[in-house]
Amino acid sequence: MKTPPRYTAARMAGRGGASSSAAVLRFPSGAQAISLTEAAGAGGHRQGGTLPAILVVDDNPDILDIYRKILTGDDAVSTQALSALEASIFREDAGPEIAHIAHIAHIVFPLDLVQDGRQACGMAQQARRDGRPYAVAFVDMRMPGGWDGLETIENLWRVDPDIEVVICTAYTDYTLDETMARLACPDRFLILNKPFEKIEVLQLACALSEKWRLQRARQTRLDELERRVEERTLQLQEALGNVRHQASHDSLTGLPNRVLFMDLLRQAVACAKCRGGRIVTAFIDLDRFKWINDSLGHHIGDELLKLAARRMCACLRDTDTVARIGGDEFVLLLPDGGSAEESMRIVARLLAAVAQPMTLAGRQVTVGCSVGCSTYPEDGDDADALLRFADAAMYRAKEAGGGKVQLYNVELSERIEQRVLIETELRRALERGQLALHYQPQVDLRSGRIDGVEALLRWRHPELGEIGPARFIPVAEEMGLIAALGEWVLRQACAQGKLWQDAVATPVRVAVNVSAKQLDCSGFPFLVAQCLSDSGLAPERLEIELTESAAMENPDKTVLLMHRLKELGVSLSIDDFGTGYSNMNYMKQFPMDRLKLDGSFVRGITTDPKSLAIVDAIIAMSHRLGLKVVAEMAETEGQVVCLANRHCDQVQGYYFSRALPADACSKLLHSGALPLPAQIAGAGQERVLLVVDDEAQVVSALQRELRPQTDRLLCAERVDEALELLARHPVGVILSDLRMPQSNGMELLNKVRLMYPHIVRLILSGEQSFESVRSAVNRGAAHKFLVKPWDGRELKDILNEAFDLHERLLLEGARPARL
Repeated sequence: MKTPPRYTAARMAGRGGASSSAAVLRFPSGAQAISLTEAAGAGGHRQGGTLPAILVVDDNPDILDIYRKILTGDDAVSTQALSALEASIFREDAGPEIAHIAHIAHIVFPLDLVQDGRQACGMAQQARRDGRPYAVAFVDMRMPGGWDGLETIENLWRVDPDIEVVICTAYTDYTLDETMARLACPDRFLILNKPFEKIEVLQLACALSEKWRLQRARQTRLDELERRVEERTLQLQEALGNVRHQASHDSLTGLPNRVLFMDLLRQAVACAKCRGGRIVTAFIDLDRFKWINDSLGHHIGDELLKLAARRMCACLRDTDTVARIGGDEFVLLLPDGGSAEESMRIVARLLAAVAQPMTLAGRQVTVGCSVGCSTYPEDGDDADALLRFADAAMYRAKEAGGGKVQLYNVELSERIEQRVLIETELRRALERGQLALHYQPQVDLRSGRIDGVEALLRWRHPELGEIGPARFIPVAEEMGLIAALGEWVLRQACAQGKLWQDAVATPVRVAVNVSAKQLDCSGFPFLVAQCLSDSGLAPERLEIELTESAAMENPDKTVLLMHRLKELGVSLSIDDFGTGYSNMNYMKQFPMDRLKLDGSFVRGITTDPKSLAIVDAIIAMSHRLGLKVVAEMAETEGQVVCLANRHCDQVQGYYFSRALPADACSKLLHSGALPLPAQIAGAGQERVLLVVDDEAQVVSALQRELRPQTDRLLCAERVDEALELLARHPVGVILSDLRMPQSNGMELLNKVRLMYPHIVRLILSGEQSFESVRSAVNRGAAHKFLVKPWDGRELKDILNEAFDLHERLLLEGARPARL
């Protein structure tokens, strides 16, 4: 038989004789040597320790005892053998470099000794189950009466694939090639020829135990990495799922969003085309949501949306889908619409559920829904078209007052086509110069003067003709064009106002209407200031009109905005008053100058007692708040006369003039005044001003400044002279100095108050004594106090207001009120 070559960790000194040898276990820097308890002996029993356990399989008890002595420290390895090991490893001249070899530690391995291969496999299997597997197995090749070495090794690797093997043999029945072929793992075993040196056994045990330990550590790290990879993969899959969910669902309500809804709608349409069936698409908009969101807070609005979403879901079947596509807009898909009655029952149930009162943050809130529905295949066979048609039907339901369901029809189809055309052409209208401003005069009902004009936008399309603002302004708001459109209107109006400012003697205000979308922009006051600066228009010549409904959408914000605009010096008015949902508490906070009476009331004042009563109440309230009233849409003589008799200040309407292009309006402004109906009391009355001052230079300057503002200007230097003039002339306003030689302006004004209560009394004095002013005002002697030197523009404005008040007092026959 052939003797296999040696595969050993190190070759020791020759065999024979008792030799003394020792092994050295190297630890990392700072580590301590480890000594284990002595193995209890053969028979398969061993004690625990921190070094890996070793299994020895040999049918010879004497050889097993030798293993025990070597591996448990009973028999020291010869020093001579150790020296030989050192010499074979290190250079002969190493000197002190190997001085640390003297620190020898006795290695004590946990050890199990068995004489039978079957028993060895059983012990290896049990040890692996117990979590204390063997690191190394020394296996004899020839073991009569049972498994031989190869069979034992094959079975050991079946129960413990990680165990390292040392084949111990003096004689073998297998060649090396046969052994390699049987075991098939050449890196998992070494061959140790008998007889062997003790140091060989110890070194093999140490080296293979360390290899086994490193492999286990590597496997542990690999398992940990695999665990982490698996954990991270699960996290990434979960994150990806969250991202996909967020991409297809609304973050607030958890409902599908527009993307997912359109995908479901397209699938439903495709399925219905193949199998037949009826699909209902509904567009749902919450009524009053914006008001609730702005007035009660966004947190209340969010809770409302979530509760409304839950209520909608509770009304649906398993096959139905409701989605939120933005703001307060929801869409509903009924893929199995069934009959029209069945689908409408579902929509009606949803409508009723949402309309139930909601308690949010201790507040009870009620909202309704406006719903528009389209149907496949009756209304269309395209998902985008079905949603667009449902949207159009929803707007029709909202126009009808909200809280209703509107089905799509042919009329709506025509309106959509017109709307799409307007959307397309509106984008090009500015570029092509199709937009223009016309100006409608606002006429004073006491004098017939044109005090102001309102700028009205006109769109003349070459094919569609003239398109009214009511048709294209809402479209511009929805398309996001209102900001650009509004800025264009403001700049054009300011530029035209500047031309009139330079060319027309009588001051003329230019009023510009502002949409709710423009009010939402925090930069609007800055835009107004920029337009005034760029055009050179005086701020008092510009009036900003806010519709009542726009002003009340967010009244707190409107108050702040109006104050910022007033700081610029512009005038402010509330348009369409009486048609919105005014809050009187806010109305008194708005720093406005004029209130525009909506034309819907003006139309009925000659025939409808209720309209007349409303007009009377609004005019009286406005005057008590110090506001002027402008009535819109005055078209007949009877309406104008009735408004004048009710002390309305100004009118705007077809009776005097339509909205005119700038050139035609300029001619009207240069004419000075428009004729009033003859029936108006006080029509044609002169504006007579009396100036009382003893300084000739002051009187001369006032004459130059104020003569264009009056029909006649009278002057007096003394009190008695002034009283004479008052007796002879229909004076409407007196402007008196406070201190004059041999006379007292206060005495004069007190006499005028008693004798002529309809005359408005103004003080113009160089004296700025607080007590004098307070006394004059408190005693009713004066309505207003002005300081020398005066501001010409301010003086003219106050004088115009004073004449307006005088004329109103004549008509009312009441005691004067302060300006």
